[in-house]
Amino acid sequence: MDTSLKNRAYEHIRSELMAGRLRPGERLSNRGMAEEIGVSVIPVREAMAQLVSEGLLEHRPKVGTFVIEPSRQELAELCELREALETYAVRKAATRISEDDLAELERHAEEMAEVVDELATQGIPRWSADQAERWNLADAGFHMTLLRAAGNRRALRTVADLRLMTLIFGHQDSARRVERVVHACREHQDILAAVKRHDADMARDMMEKHLRRGTRVAVEVYERGRMERAGKESSEVSFPTVLRERIHEIEQEPGRDE
Repeated sequence: MDTSLKNRAYEHIRSELMAGRLRPGERLSNRGMAEEIGVSVIPVREAMAQLVSEGLLEHRPKVGTFVIEPSRQELAELCELREALETYAVRKAATRISEDDLAELERHAEEMAEVVDELATQGIPRWSADQAERWNLADAGFHMTLLRAAGNRRALRTVADLRLMTLIFGHQDSARRVERVVHACREHQDILAAVKRHDADMARDMMEKHLRRGTRVAVEVYERGRMERAGKESSEVSFPTVLRERIHEIEQEPGRDE
């Protein structure tokens, strides 16, 4: 099999997860995904197998492949692990970051600030798909730049996967409020300022504050989504339907026609 086709399918599915177009619990179709990407089913199947091994998808024998849907505890543990790795990395990065990496951090921070300014100008609590994508890319770029500056490639890859998982499971908040984005933007600016001063302890403290707030938001969004899904499932069986079924049962009871 052409590995470039498998990599193409892998990156496409991963980007769909990152963008929130594939939701927790959603079933993926090999054939449908292959048509969407423009490749055969084989590279899609191989790409999905890799994502299953990475913990982003789940294969259920004789049923299909699904975006995994973790428990609240698993989400909290992912966030805790990310906090441990990123607070270590930012402290190290602050002592050794290059001018090029600083310039890249500033570029990502500026992009996030531009999105915040646009949202404030619009005066509405929701943002467009384009704004969400720009924010997510700038946010990811900011954190990945710090991890790269720390010089630990294994931590870089691990945190990249953890970020994707927490984004899928906890941050797919289509109604993210402007004030939350404003807070997040300010926290990135605080982290950047500490790194520019090479203040390792302050950079670590700011990153810890930022990630802990993010964990609270992730869990809140997760719980709201869980309740919304539960409400949707329960509403599928309305009172009139239940009543009609009970009436039918009564009508079929022995002796009813005697």
